[in-house]
Amino acid sequence: MTVNHADLYAYSGGKAFAPERPTVVFIHGALNDHSVWILQSR
Repeated sequence: MTVNHADLYAYSGGKAFAPERPTVVFIHGALNDHSVWILQSR
């Protein structure tokens, strides 16, 4: 997705993104990736 002209990566847990549903944004720290939020994103 693009926000303010910057490309972003969004992980949806293998499910299609549903913009009508609430969204939670998790931001990981340095040297990590989206996998640090696996349990929380379930």
